[in-house]
Amino acid sequence: MRRSSTSALSLAALLAVSFLPVTAAAQVATTAAAGPQRFVDIIELTDHDDQADITIIFTCSVRYVSHLPVSEGRQLRIELQPQSDCNVSSSSQIAGELPPVSGGQKIITAARVDSVVPGQLSLILNWRKNERFVIAQGVDPRGLRVRLLDRARGRGKLILNEMTDTVTNFAINLESEPSNFDAAALALAHQRLNLPAYVSEATVEGDKWYRLRVGPIVKRATADAALAAALQFYPRAWLAMGDDVLTNDPGTAEEGPLPAVEKAGSDPAADAATLTKLLAQSRAALAARKYGDAITLLTKLQRQPEFPERARAQELLGLARERAGQFAHAKAEYEAYLRQYPLGEAAERVATRLRVLRAAAAKRRGTGQGAAEEHSWQYSGGFAQLARYDGTRVDNTFVTPNPNPNVPTNAQTKQSALFTDVDLLARRRGERFDVLGRLSAGYARNFGDAGKTNPGTKRISVAQIEVGDRSLGLLARLGRQSRNGNGVLGTFDGLFLSYQFRPTWDLTVTAGYPVERTDVAIETARQFQTVSLSYTPTGKHWDASVFATTQKFNRIKDRRAVGFEARYLVPRLSLVALLDYDTLFKSLNAASLLGTFSLPARWNLSVDFEKRNSPVITTRNALIGQPVTTLVELEQVFTLDQIFQLARDRTPLTSNYSLTASRPIGERFQFSTTIASSDTAATVDSGGVQAQPTTGRNLTFQAQMYGNSIWRRGDFNVLSLAYAKTETAKLASLGITSRFPLSSAWRIGPRLAIDRRTLASDDSHETILLPSLLVDYQRERRLLQFEVGGQLGKRDNSLQTQNTKRYYLSLAYRVSF
Repeated sequence: MRRSSTSALSLAALLAVSFLPVTAAAQVATTAAAGPQRFVDIIELTDHDDQADITIIFTCSVRYVSHLPVSEGRQLRIELQPQSDCNVSSSSQIAGELPPVSGGQKIITAARVDSVVPGQLSLILNWRKNERFVIAQGVDPRGLRVRLLDRARGRGKLILNEMTDTVTNFAINLESEPSNFDAAALALAHQRLNLPAYVSEATVEGDKWYRLRVGPIVKRATADAALAAALQFYPRAWLAMGDDVLTNDPGTAEEGPLPAVEKAGSDPAADAATLTKLLAQSRAALAARKYGDAITLLTKLQRQPEFPERARAQELLGLARERAGQFAHAKAEYEAYLRQYPLGEAAERVATRLRVLRAAAAKRRGTGQGAAEEHSWQYSGGFAQLARYDGTRVDNTFVTPNPNPNVPTNAQTKQSALFTDVDLLARRRGERFDVLGRLSAGYARNFGDAGKTNPGTKRISVAQIEVGDRSLGLLARLGRQSRNGNGVLGTFDGLFLSYQFRPTWDLTVTAGYPVERTDVAIETARQFQTVSLSYTPTGKHWDASVFATTQKFNRIKDRRAVGFEARYLVPRLSLVALLDYDTLFKSLNAASLLGTFSLPARWNLSVDFEKRNSPVITTRNALIGQPVTTLVELEQVFTLDQIFQLARDRTPLTSNYSLTASRPIGERFQFSTTIASSDTAATVDSGGVQAQPTTGRNLTFQAQMYGNSIWRRGDFNVLSLAYAKTETAKLASLGITSRFPLSSAWRIGPRLAIDRRTLASDDSHETILLPSLLVDYQRERRLLQFEVGGQLGKRDNSLQTQNTKRYYLSLAYRVSF
């Protein structure tokens, strides 16, 4: 077994070496390179038959704070707190960036790092369609995972009931067979019952069955009538209540352009009495099944300027077109609702109906040429560049002659860089074998003073080849890759093997060399091996896995841990739990519980409770503060037992707790508030390294009000309030961020924040003004962004006044194919 592992690692090394620059300059210490900083190294999406997972690898440690929306939407905003190794001030305005994205062009339309609250990151992911998701942070604080739920349809599948507060999602089960239904059966069912037809799957006593269904149907009375009609053609038909998952993945099939919808405000505004009358007439026409009349009336309401019941009229128009068999128009109307009212009361049930309509359409497209293309090579990728300039000037004015001549009266720094990123993906799905190759690389060119000492760095974040054998349930991935779960700490060079030996059991083996920085070649001083076992019971709402991992550094035991991960996912509740225990140091490396809950009155609650070693405890931590870089050198001074104790002394325990509550207010607004607490314990004075004091209890309060389509259709606005109290300072911040569409492709986003800080060290007060402006253009697979911003700060104490002026410019573009 050891020989085969060594051989596999040699192959991994050869593959990665072919991509990586092996030079003496590349073998540098793990310190941040000079020049403007990027926070995201790679966003990697892996979309297989069993699931769609997004792995996000950061260049430094971050702490998850909150995310919105809670579980479903067309956009996901994740709030993150940079940790000490990020070198980010609590009041700094973080310049935006366009992070590298590998894969997912058909799922992710745009990704951006922004900053709504000073000193805090906002990672924004825009989906091509409405998506459901859960979020988890693994043992390594430099990673984050997002799982897209509705794409799970093979092994690892998670089954969700399609239920909401106001819709039960009835469907009519027409027939059940052990083999799948063809397009002719779907077309016939639609023709007979005038409802969308689709196929779902279920496992009964260990056997897979396919179910031919029509739906969804909102009202029980309508469902009963449809069942009575279905029994004439399908004697075994019965009423279902959303109790299984669609066979088709609603996000993978390509759709053609949908019909245009009427523009709001294109007609003169009618009085309230007329609007109420039109809405009542349209409801009556729907009840009488006069769908043509209902569509005419509701279209008139759609052309009206905004009025209180317009969102309801938009939903009813989609429903009327769906019942009339105008499925493309219905999808267009539902899409329009989700664009204009993403926070609306009906957003969840509209998303449910849209999801089923897409799945039914995907099944109809699943034969013919599409099936032939499935077995051919498919290519995707992109090219992106980001140019950034940052200048800062600090002026000090002293009340008395400068008491400290080492403190200059003024200082000026300038930084500029050009980041170039490229990603390529080639995939072929065969009858038995699937093959995938992936590369994500980049080059950062520094200019100015930083460029003299460090002119540029190359980056290889992903360089892998993957082969899957569906008949045997085997999958192998070789090269530089990223995982942030089941004991694996982020990016590594090596081999990943997965074997599904039972329908519900999956065994994985991972081995290789950890990668701490993606701008260096393969580093073989550390090696690790991890084994995990996953269990996903059929038809249940949970899955779980256990793992064991071992790691060496300079042939000395570095890490040895066991743990488990578990997920429980239903429409109104999701729980993600993680435990990692190091048996070498007998230390709890990480224990976390992340949960989201849907409460009455449309409240949503998210909780995050975690304790973790920061950094992850390893023997290598003994090198912190030492004048040497390897354990071999450290062994010349200390015994092995002393080195293990030094590692414990350099590894403090961090506790993080946060609670986020959010609630939509009407159709256009959503309120969110977060209370968070964190503290890091003190370290021990040992081995010639001074102790670090405890951070004390750091308390943070944040509140945001999100508004959509306030000033004009499609705009997005955030009013944020933050207050933080730490051992070193108090911070109060007020900010507003807006995004306005100028056309179908152009948007403009002004932002302004005002901070007030009180520093405990000298009781000084600092006021900071942070303005910025973002302009972006996006059409199909082309994205262009320009940002300009600044910082004006004034700090006063009894001895001096300090004025800070900062400005930055950035220009970025991405072209995908």
